[in-house]
Parts: sequence; C-alpha cells; structure tokens
Amino acid sequence: MNSWRPSWPAHDVVVDELRDFICQMEIAVLEESPLYEIPLGSIDLVTPPVEHGPWPAATCAAVLQVWLTTGWIGLHLPEYPRERNIVAADWCTRLVAGGSLIGPDAEELLNHPERWILGHADGHAAPYKTAAGETTPWKQWYGRALETAQHLPLTPHDSKS
Repeated sequence: MNSWRPSWPAHDVVVDELRDFICQMEIAVLEESPLYEIPLGSIDLVTPPVEHGPWPAATCAAVLQVWLTTGWIGLHLPEYPRERNIVAADWCTRLVAGGSLIGPDAEELLNHPERWILGHADGHAAPYKTAAGETTPWKQWYGRALETAQHLPLTPHDSKS
C-alpha cells in the first residue's frame, strides 16, 4: 500500500498564526458558529492533529466587528430546542426576519465578548454572511481583518501593544 507523505517532517511545518486566525474566523462565519465557541478555537482531526486557537474573545470580537461594520456579516439567533433552556437576552424581542439581530444590538454584543456565555442567548448568537459578504472576494475580507488583527493579541497571554 502506497500512502503519500509530505517531503518534510510535520513538526517543521511553519504556520502563519495571524493568517490562520483570520481564516478560522472566516470558517466560524461560514459555519455560523455560536459566539461562545469561536474563541475556543478548533482541532483538525488529521495526523498529527492541528490545533487552531484558543484566542482572546476580544480579538475575535474585533475582527467580527470589522466585518459587521463593512456589512459583510450579521448576527442571528438560531432556533434551539426548548429543552436547552437558553436564557433570553433583552435583544431577543427585537429580532427581525430570520432571527437576525438589528445593527445596534449586534454591535453592542460584539463590543462585549464577556457576554458570550454558553446557555445564554448572547453566547448562542451566530455570525452569518450577508448578501454583500457573499459577493465580496476573500482577499478583501482578509485585508480588512488584517488591518485590525495584526495589532491584537492572538493568544490569551500575549501582550502586544
């Protein structure tokens, strides 16, 4: 049996952490991940496993805020089964078509990532691509995010200024 292997040892692969972070933020938008999950990062189950994150919630929020301000994303609250007992937020009474948060509520939520808690509507709100976001090339998404993210910590213990 012939299996392909890279010509370099896996431990020698260099990852651009900033690019990886921005790409993972885009994936979170594409997958409409709940806000509470985004800072936790993810693991690609390959051999060897590849870990992405965790990242400071404020750094995640800053990139999402950039994309929200440009009109490329919105936030919505997916429908959850009642037995999950998700605590409602004050903005839940102001949701519009498709369970979307109105602009000021979305901005307020992204300005307060400490509210992204499992079991509370604030943490279960999820980003999604808007029609404008769907038609905007990734290079523009990346460029806008890079302008902000390059000045922010990528690990919970970074102290970039």
